[in-house]
Parts: sequence; structure tokens; C-alpha cells
Amino acid sequence: MSGNSHPVVKLGLELLNTGIIEPEKRREFSEAFSVLGIDSGATLELAGLRSIFSDLSDSPNTAKYYLPCGLDPETINYPDQGIVPRDFSSVKPSNTSSQNALVQLERFGSFVATSADQQTPVYDLFKSVAAVYDCLKNPDAETDKKCLLVGCDFSGIQDTVYTISSKGALKTLRARSFMLELLTEHIIYEILDASKAGRHAVIYSGGGGFGLLLPNTDSIEKTIKKYSESLNKWALKEFMTRLFIAIDLLPFGVEKLRSPFDFQELRQDQADNLDRLKRQKFVGQLDQLFQPEMPEQLTVHTECQITRRDDLRDDQMRDIGLSLGERMTPENKNQEGRIWVSESCFRQFNFGDALADLESGKAICRSSSESFKNKACFKIPDINWTDEDEARRDNYAYYCLSNSSGSKQIAWKHNDWSGDRTLLYANYVRKYEGLSSYAKEREKESLEEEGRGPEPDHTATFQGLASSSCGADLIGALRMDVDDMGNMFSKVESLVILSAKSRMLNLFFKVYLNQICAASSKIGFSPTDIVGKGYDEGRNVSVVYAGGDDLFIVGAWDETTELAFDIQQAFDRFTQGCGISGGLTLHQPKFPLYQMARKSGEAEHVAKYDRPSKNLFTPFLLNVDNGSNKLMRVINWDDSMFFNLLDWLVSLTDKERMDGQINAITLGAVSKGFIYKLFDSAKEWAVEEKMYLPRLRYYFSKLEQQYEKDSYKMVIDSLRKNLFSSSIKLRENSVRRLILVLNWFEQLQRSK
Repeated sequence: MSGNSHPVVKLGLELLNTGIIEPEKRREFSEAFSVLGIDSGATLELAGLRSIFSDLSDSPNTAKYYLPCGLDPETINYPDQGIVPRDFSSVKPSNTSSQNALVQLERFGSFVATSADQQTPVYDLFKSVAAVYDCLKNPDAETDKKCLLVGCDFSGIQDTVYTISSKGALKTLRARSFMLELLTEHIIYEILDASKAGRHAVIYSGGGGFGLLLPNTDSIEKTIKKYSESLNKWALKEFMTRLFIAIDLLPFGVEKLRSPFDFQELRQDQADNLDRLKRQKFVGQLDQLFQPEMPEQLTVHTECQITRRDDLRDDQMRDIGLSLGERMTPENKNQEGRIWVSESCFRQFNFGDALADLESGKAICRSSSESFKNKACFKIPDINWTDEDEARRDNYAYYCLSNSSGSKQIAWKHNDWSGDRTLLYANYVRKYEGLSSYAKEREKESLEEEGRGPEPDHTATFQGLASSSCGADLIGALRMDVDDMGNMFSKVESLVILSAKSRMLNLFFKVYLNQICAASSKIGFSPTDIVGKGYDEGRNVSVVYAGGDDLFIVGAWDETTELAFDIQQAFDRFTQGCGISGGLTLHQPKFPLYQMARKSGEAEHVAKYDRPSKNLFTPFLLNVDNGSNKLMRVINWDDSMFFNLLDWLVSLTDKERMDGQINAITLGAVSKGFIYKLFDSAKEWAVEEKMYLPRLRYYFSKLEQQYEKDSYKMVIDSLRKNLFSSSIKLRENSVRRLILVLNWFEQLQRSK
């Protein structure tokens, strides 16, 4: 049944409209409700929704609630209401007759619960009941095992996304990341369509995988198994051996959903099956893998300049340099100025710029014909595809971006719940037109070196982002990952909570993250702004990937560093204290992107495992010889002493402005020497444990002679009190932070 007609979904909308559902109205679905722990004889009423991440043992006096409201991509709905909500007028769908009922149930039923369970959103409860009901009532389902748990997990996402060169790196990487998001949605669509199942059958989707609950019929199993084989044949051709799509089918009896223990055991069995499949990936293509072949492209110039593939024929190569889109021929193959890439990378290169215009509500359209061939589009095999179809270009689905869905096309609305389908995606990006004049000029010079010119609506390059920094023109590469995600989800006791928690995480990382990057006034707090740059036009950063439980963002080094603290603060409020660890590294604009990803990943790993506790941040990934055991490499997100030291130093500076924007801060020649002396003192203390106080007192006496303003003297006095504190612990903690603080401060001082 479709999302428009399923009776359980309609029942959920009725609850939102009337505020109450009597038992007799649920009689037909009583078994499905009972399976999920809802008493068939109880009257269901709307109730306030408690934070789904909070401990179930929280008392009503300490519980926090979401504000009942519809989903809004621009406003983060934190569960920080201390009073149980009573007014549910804002979650009444105004008109659902012409709209997809399931999408409307999600829009208005995400932040309100029922009297049966105040920690279960209405949306997740009713869609899960609809999925269970379909399994119970399907006449073709197996008698003893009516349910089929379909689990999918992508193996090799990082290798697939990050292994590209510097040619159009940022836009291509974003496009490739989006393609994997779209591939997840595409596979779900194909399976649901072939199974004649509705979208309510999706338990979770995100983070490179998904879970479905379908009726267990022989035809569905055969169809999905065949499609799984076809997908991996295509993935092998498209991504070599980097990406593998593991799909597991696990039949089970509906009683497994009644018991928390049985449900956890069921999910663990599927996780083990998926791991086994990933360890045996491409086992059906061993002959192809071990068949030696000569490369088609025999020179570095003619191999794909993005992925370095050399196995593609001339007619499979396209130019993104001298003549955009022209195919390779014997005449132009070795022509100067050509930048040859594969057909797939050419589509991604074009799609990367199109993604910069992907605003909320814009449609991602699908067609079964090549009507999109002259547009930026992705081509993915449908459920009927075989490897013989590759040359004929048959049985493919084509996806492109469009301002409207059109009358005959299948479409997903981006971060919008007004259509038939919704696709969540973190698309924040800085465009060339949003850069300062200085950054635009530097980007223009960089592109001219490659024989290209800037276009206002295109994605800003690494050079443009780096030039937007205060101080040093560097790129900040940020990786963040939720702590103990596996442990969190292994303890989930029901289908409904699994659906709700995974969906809420997607909402944060794919929707709310855009507003955090934009430094929106609707994020609920003032954005971190160390030097007072002001972020009325948003930060100079671009989201490469975000979803599931992690993210990768690049941008102006100072703004990316500050952004990490904003993300953690918002995530902490949204999840009521779930930990998230992060790592950031600094790079020259021409540093290979995949190396940025690798190095920032190392920094993130340090944050997770440098101390017994997690929920930490590794800024800059410092390595100090012989002193790493004494000097701080990671900090707590709320380390007030760290920010006090940094703020005091910054307040001693003057601001250099260009085009009305702060480009650097200055202390003066002698005072800059003072900073380096602080560096040396901290290192000496860490490595040799020598007394540093007399030398520091001398440095501070010199510093005081530089400044006559009382405000400066107060700041210098505050610095001295921390570093010369009579408390040995306070003094050591301050000096241990100095290296990290001074690294941040020193980069801010570097002139353009």
C-alpha cells in the first residue's frame, strides 16, 4: 500500500487532527499494535514527547520535552522544555487530501508522542505498525516467518569518496558523497517498488546503509538477491574494488518483535551476516578480479585525472579542461590543455556545481530515459539491470536537480516535507560569489593556472576558502564522529525506537547542520567567533559529507575550528548529552584532499582514544617531541580556561581589515617575540620540567611596557595570575594548554 492510502498511516493523521483514537478504531490493527507493545484496549491520546536520547529512568521532574511543532529545516527543535506540553494545535495537518499521508505524518508527528509511550514519536509508532501490519496480513507470506528483515551496509565508503586527486577536488568529492546518499535512496526505491511496499517499511536509512521490514515471500527474496548481485557487478565496474554493497535477508517470526532480548538478538544476527558478506566481497567476480589486463590509457596525461583510472577506453573519457564534455578521440587525446576524466567523474564534476544550488524544497528528479543527458546527472542501474545492459545503456535510472518535479517524473524534495518523498542532505557550501574580494582574486589566480576561470554560482575552491581565513591562508579539515554509536544502538529494544533514534540523528546531521554552518540566529545560541569576524553571511566552509553519525567539513581554518565547537554544543543540547569527538588539521590549499581526510581522521582518532573518556576535540593534531606526555593534545569541548587564555591574547591585538572583513590580527614585532617565548617556555616545561616562572615574569614585565591602556593591563594581569597561580594544579593546567592556545593564536597573526 502507498503512503497515501495505508489505513494505519491515515489513523496516525487522525490522531494528530483529533488528539484521541479510541480502541475500536484500532481493532483491525490491534495485533500489529500489540506486537509493538501498545495495549489494544487502551485509548491513545496525544502527549508531550520526551527526549528519545534521555535515560528511560529519568524522573518526570527532570525529563525534558520537545516543543510540539512541525518539522522546520531552519529551526533546531531542542528537547529542553521543562514543562510537559499540553498544546498540540501546531501539529494538526491543515490539508492532507492532496499530499502524501506518510510524509505529512512525519512532518507533524515527529515531535509529539502518545499516551502509551511518551518517548516514542507518533510518526515512528504508526509507520512501524503499518510495516508490521503488512507482514501479518500478506497472504503470500510464510506461515511461521511472516517478516523479512532487509539489511544493507556499504563497505568502502571512505575509499570511494576520498580517493580523488586535486582536479576539481572539492566539487567532485561533494558530488561523489551525494551520489552515495542518492544510491542508498535509489536501492530503497527499487526494492520497495518491486515488493509493492510503501515507504513506511523503511526502519532506518543513513550512514551508508538502511533497514527494511517487508513481508517474507519467496518472490521478494529472489528479487532482492538477484538485484544485490547486479548492484555489485556494477559497483565493481564503476568503483573498481572500493565499494561493496552488502545486502542481507533475514526471515523471522513476528514474535521476535515483542521481546527486547529477541529483537536485539535478531539485529545482532543480521549485523554478523553483513560483516560476513563484507569479508567475502566480490566472491562471485573472482575470475574478473584476477584476470590480468593491459591498461587502456598508457600515459599519466590520459588516465582519469580525478581517480587515476587507466582501464577506460577513449570513448569513455571526457574533457573538463579545454572543451568541457568533449569525448576523447585520437586527434585530441594528447592535446595540450585537456583534463581527461571518466564519464562518471565528468557527471560528478558537473553535479558538484549543481549541488551548490540545492536549496530546501528543490527537487531531485528521476527518469528512466536519458532525457537528462545534457544536464548534470547521475546514472544508476535499476532492478532489471544486467552487465549486458552497460553498452546498450538500458535499464538505468537518471537523477538530476530541478526547480520542479514535473508531471511525469518521480521526485524527492530536498529537506522539505511538502511533496511525495523527502531526501535529507547537508548541502551547505560557500560559493565563489560569497567570498571577499581578496579571496575572489586569489581563487581567480589559482583557477587561471589550470586554464579555467571562476563562475559566480560555482563552488568555492580550496584557495578561495583558505584565503577567507583570518591570518594564515590555510584549509581546516574537520572530522567528527558520535561516541559509542554501536553501543547505543545495540541496546535499542524495539523497532520503533530504532526508527526514531536513527531518524533524529539524520535530522541533525543532514538538516540542522546546514543552519549551524550558516551561523543562523535560529540555532539557539551565539556562534563561536574568536576575533569578531561576524557571520551574517554564514561561514566560509563546505560540507563534504554528513550523515548517520559522522561528518567531514573543510573551509577557512579559523572558521572550521570555531564551527566544531558550535556543532558539539548543538549536538549536546539536541541529544541531551550524547558525546561526539572531533579532530581538525590545517593544510595548504593544494594539499591532496584524500590526505586531508586521512590526517583529520587521525586527529579524530586521538580525540576518541587519547584519554579513557571521549567527547573530546583534537585541534591541529600537534606532535611535540618528548613532551607529548606533558603537553595537551586534546581538550574538553567546554574547557573555559582554554578559551580564557585565547580570548585574553586576542584582546591584546589590533584588527587588520580588508573589504570590511577581519583578515588578520597584529601585536607588533616585540610582542610577537613574546608569543614565541611563551611557546619555548611551555615546551621547556614539558620536556625538561624546568622552572619557567622567573623567565615568564621577565617576559611579562617587558610586555607591560608595550601597553599603557588600563584594559590591556587588566588582560595581562589575568594572564599572569593563571600562569603564576599559587595553585600548582592551576598553574600546570594553564601551561599545558599554552601550546594549543598559542598555535591557534599564532595562525591568527600571520599576515596575508
